[in-house]
Amino acid sequence: MKLKLENVENQIKSIIEEINGQLGLNASIKMNTCPYEIGITSQILVSVMGLLENKLDVKIPNSCYIFYDKQKNKQLSIKEASMKLIKIAK
Repeated sequence: MKLKLENVENQIKSIIEEINGQLGLNASIKMNTCPYEIGITSQILVSVMGLLENKLDVKIPNSCYIFYDKQKNKQLSIKEASMKLIKIAK
């Protein structure tokens, strides 16, 4: 299945917005928002990846964490995580 960037971004954004509300963070969520920087921990983001697998009908390799770039040593925005997911999804 071919993933479309806009769809992946919207799915991640939707999940992050829901978590944002549940945690009472009241952050403004945009495509350039880095979930970790607004207070969503990596433990929660791992769960987000599981939700994305179901919503997008893809498999994310266990060794991949889409919200972080090891080479650049930085947390990724929704847009960047979406692009990474499209590259690695099976």
